[in-house]
Amino acid sequence: MLHFCPPRPGRSGRPRSVPSGSVPAADAALTPAAYLRLRRCAAGLSIAAVAERIAPRIADRSEARALVALLETDGARARYAATLDRLAGAIPFHPAIYRQLADDPADRHPRICRACGWSEADRGNDPVDGPARTWATPACCTACAGEAGAELPR
Repeated sequence: MLHFCPPRPGRSGRPRSVPSGSVPAADAALTPAAYLRLRRCAAGLSIAAVAERIAPRIADRSEARALVALLETDGARARYAATLDRLAGAIPFHPAIYRQLADDPADRHPRICRACGWSEADRGNDPVDGPARTWATPACCTACAGEAGAELPR
């Protein structure tokens, strides 16, 4: 069974979240939820597609969709390593980076592309990686900078 810690409510009493499809600002600390969302979107996966990959039984997919949606809500985080390992089988991300974003102060976070979630840890072994990447700007990898009409985070 997959577990998570629920998000902390904002001032309104509702969980804080970033609208889907938004790019986190380069100077703001990247949240574990935003990292998962970026990596899922970079892989071209919907929440439903991830749920199909992590829930072998159709009856469990509704719960899996809800879990993925919650883990992509800022303030929520996976409670157990097994949850992250299961997700890593469906989404190309690094559980160690997720934990670092969740547990360490922002000045100890790795450098992560704010458009796709790529990091130095993905170099050479990421199925989403494609051709060799490096940094185009302090917050954007060369793959994202090279996309026609891409809005670069600064």
